[in-house]
Amino acid sequence: MGHEVCLRLARSGSGVLVVDPDAAAAEVTAAEVRRSRVSGWTLQADPATEPADDQLVAGRARDLGGADLLVTSGMTARAALALGRALLIEPVLVPGPRDLDASRTAAAVLGLLRDADPGAVVVL
Repeated sequence: MGHEVCLRLARSGSGVLVVDPDAAAAEVTAAEVRRSRVSGWTLQADPATEPADDQLVAGRARDLGGADLLVTSGMTARAALALGRALLIEPVLVPGPRDLDASRTAAAVLGLLRDADPGAVVVL
């Protein structure tokens, strides 16, 4: 799901920081993001299982100029909101769909983000 969400965000003109515990998988996604002529960066981290990785993600996002939104997969709502607090000024939790295939999930997430204010934390 995360891969498809990243690609759809890129197609809509958003730069994307791809965070994944698998560096090779993150680079594959970021390379596809860059094909949409937007910035795509990678970070090998796993905030879903390593709470200390929140600071790595937040620091990398700050280095890149900040973040407007956060889309997470595999994290609890509490963990996603904690990461959102490290990244965003006023994070607002937005539950994402959980029972759709990757393509439909990505489309639903873009719909949520289109209607959300900056600072949305979408939890898949």
